[in-house]
Amino acid sequence: MNDSERMMWETNIENAASRVAAEYGSAVVNSVFARYDATELHNLSSCYYSEVFADLEQIANDN
Repeated sequence: MNDSERMMWETNIENAASRVAAEYGSAVVNSVFARYDATELHNLSSCYYSEVFADLEQIANDN
């Protein structure tokens, strides 16, 4: 993954996490990161970016 791809994923995850936190609270966002042994985006392994993004998007669009 190159730097521009990493930045795109990080931006998308941050945006999805913000939407989920606004709707359901930060505990829900934290639980998604915890499934991948992370406490936040900065210690999430990049190999999980697509999965975390998909999980957050599913939650955000679940209403």
